[in-house]
Amino acid sequence: MRGVPLLAVAGLLIAVTAAAGQVPPDSMRADTIPPRLRKDTVPGKDTVPAAAKPTTLADTAFYNLPSLARSRAVGWGPGMWAWDHDAIMASGATNLAELVATVPGIVTLQGGDYGTPLAVTAFGVAAGRVRVIRDGIEVLPLEGGVTDLGKVGLAGVQEVRLERQPGELVIRLRSIRYSDARPYSLVEAGTGDFNTNLLRATFADPRALGGSVALALERVDTRGPGGAEPGSTSGSWLRYQLHHGDAAGLAVDYRRTKATTQVTDYAASSTRTDWSVRGSARLLKGLSGDAYWGHSTHKVDDSRTAYLTEGGTVSQTGVGASWQHPGLFARADWRRFGGGGLPKTRLDLTAGGGEARLGGFSAELHRETWPGTTTLAKRVRAWSGPLAGVVSLFGSWESGSYGGRTGPLEDVFPTDSAQAAQVAAADTLPPGPLFHVTNRTATRVGAQLSWRGVMLSAAHLSLKADSLLPLGLAMDRGTAPLPGGRRTGWEAVATLPVPFLDGLSIQGSYQQWDTAWSYMPKRIYDGAVVYHNTFLPTGDLELWTTVGVRGHDPMQVRVETGGGTLASVPFYQSWYFHLQVRVVTVRAFIDWENLSIRRDLQDFPGRVLPMTRATYGIRWNLWN
Repeated sequence: MRGVPLLAVAGLLIAVTAAAGQVPPDSMRADTIPPRLRKDTVPGKDTVPAAAKPTTLADTAFYNLPSLARSRAVGWGPGMWAWDHDAIMASGATNLAELVATVPGIVTLQGGDYGTPLAVTAFGVAAGRVRVIRDGIEVLPLEGGVTDLGKVGLAGVQEVRLERQPGELVIRLRSIRYSDARPYSLVEAGTGDFNTNLLRATFADPRALGGSVALALERVDTRGPGGAEPGSTSGSWLRYQLHHGDAAGLAVDYRRTKATTQVTDYAASSTRTDWSVRGSARLLKGLSGDAYWGHSTHKVDDSRTAYLTEGGTVSQTGVGASWQHPGLFARADWRRFGGGGLPKTRLDLTAGGGEARLGGFSAELHRETWPGTTTLAKRVRAWSGPLAGVVSLFGSWESGSYGGRTGPLEDVFPTDSAQAAQVAAADTLPPGPLFHVTNRTATRVGAQLSWRGVMLSAAHLSLKADSLLPLGLAMDRGTAPLPGGRRTGWEAVATLPVPFLDGLSIQGSYQQWDTAWSYMPKRIYDGAVVYHNTFLPTGDLELWTTVGVRGHDPMQVRVETGGGTLASVPFYQSWYFHLQVRVVTVRAFIDWENLSIRRDLQDFPGRVLPMTRATYGIRWNLWN
């Protein structure tokens, strides 16, 4: 019930915003489309959606906190993807996992329908190697070795960047930044099969209460097929910032996400709450720094024995500094963590540079201190510009040791004597905090051909690991690390424009390995026919439509009752349809998953996903 006042305030603010009179922009950009629909990938922008910008800004001052420098490289070669706010809206994604699932080689790991645990992986990485970082602060795992993406919302998120490397998957989120002094609001609402309802609402005022204020709400709920497995995920976000011009500032953030489900394999209700305080400043020309404190709590509301000791708290403090010069950047981040199964400290050092015509490079060093041991990992990436105007080369190498938690927090114990006796007698109780260190080496080398809108690329892949970790979420909790080995494979992507119709193209990706691995099918593929175009001289009418298929071979996964051994789930294939029409700032959408109505779609044994689901609704962003 603690979220009710915030929900009421948000509803009132958004209602007042709409009633105050909206000033729509004169036109929309034609190039803000999601990566799957783009003819070429562009980096995310540092502004509130450009799609909503008016042609004339209000004649008042507004400020943003300084940002630390980072690599601007985006694309298949560097292994980095980006979505700005318009691309997030156009993607049709209801959560973070659905957004990044469009990237080649990404595998989604769902515990079931909405409200159940959710994760993603690539190259078989799991505990400790799937990281989520929001506004420079790590979204720490609270229920296992990876963050449950079902509890990481998109409300208030302006940009998402994904770094897909053979040894690590990093998702970086950036919250709203201001580009206009007027208040801004966004409403997204939809409905669909199984009484599914979608809502996401955002309000931001860059000149409020002596600083700036932003808040957001989101909720998705469903009754499930036949009403048998209802579930929901709801979240709220509130941010207040103080500004010393654009040179320095202080941000206080509060986020709360709750998931509920009637699937008996999982806790009936669990809540994640995050607080953070972050200060940023420009120290010298080209040099910026920040410092932060974060506190996260995981609470489970379930009286069953298996969940009596779940829950707990983790904390973090950190400092960062960055330097940038045209074509070059360097960044250092030091973090200290408090909580079971986490490293004591982590140091990240990154440097790189480049430009589109010549190419670029980056070098990274990551060091973690764990109880009784230290891990060290290195990564080098490089990519060239177009050679002879059509061919570019790219490659990466990484090697080192990594640590990851394999069990839940479990640092809250029952005080009631009857509950304590029940816990002591249970033989299904998950283990206490655990972590495991693994060594991993990987290479990726390839080439890309680009000519008259055609893009063809392929890369050779090589992986070697001494052990394989579980996710540590409820689906595979308590399973032990497994022996590793060596795997080789290749991957390819293609974009082929159809010459007789402007805006029509065929796009696809394919990845194959010599042998399947834990959470890594032997074959992964995605293909689609895409049409995207704008109409009218102003570009105020825009159409996206996609018909495609994604799938993978049978996949080996962990299960809690499997004693740490691998279980297999069947071949996965889902045909999908996406349609979105934009008129000025209003977007109407339809999304339809599993068009062929396959009945055995599952990522974990026995956790069958809905046979099909269609959702439809509107997205509307406005300026006051």
